[in-house]
Amino acid sequence: MTALANLLAEIACAHAAPGGAAWFAAQRELAPAFAAAGRKLGTAPIGERDAAAITAAGLRWPVTGADECGRAALVLREIAARADHVALVGQVLRRGEVGERRAVLRTLAALPEPTRFVELAIDAAHRSNIESVFAALACDNDFVRLLPEAAFNQLVLKALFVGVPVARIAGLAERTTPELVRMVDAYASERRAAGRSVPADAELITRSP
Repeated sequence: MTALANLLAEIACAHAAPGGAAWFAAQRELAPAFAAAGRKLGTAPIGERDAAAITAAGLRWPVTGADECGRAALVLREIAARADHVALVGQVLRRGEVGERRAVLRTLAALPEPTRFVELAIDAAHRSNIESVFAALACDNDFVRLLPEAAFNQLVLKALFVGVPVARIAGLAERTTPELVRMVDAYASERRAAGRSVPADAELITRSP
């Protein structure tokens, strides 16, 4: 986990706004650093090569901003130094601003004993009305493989509803069950009956074997 945190920090600093790398190196407390990361590091995209390097290091990662990588590094370092992991993650997911919640959701799969955070993730997926926060959990995130079937199915339906790319849900093909097909078919039928369009991504499920 330390190596992954260091890689995330290096990538964040490489793309940081002027002065951001020096600021990051001086941070010792999570809360103020977490809150200021967006302003200090900036949101410049990290690029495909850096995203692939993070994925190769063990945490599936899409192209995001420097701030998100920096916050993820901060979370991993803080987790390594504390014992109250579930409380820490829960506090950020309930009280953090958008960027903070995205970073924490993206790191869940890399945390020790990740199954401990399943209920927090389910709650976050259910409560989030912000597409980018929901997408941080739903898209390119291996943590969703740990969700129980009912929660996974609801995540897929919400992805269709809010327009998040269903194809980027980890494990979708192997977890497409007859029940999920039935649910998506029912959702599509309701949309058609109301004269509304059906998301094209629904075919990824309804046409699955």
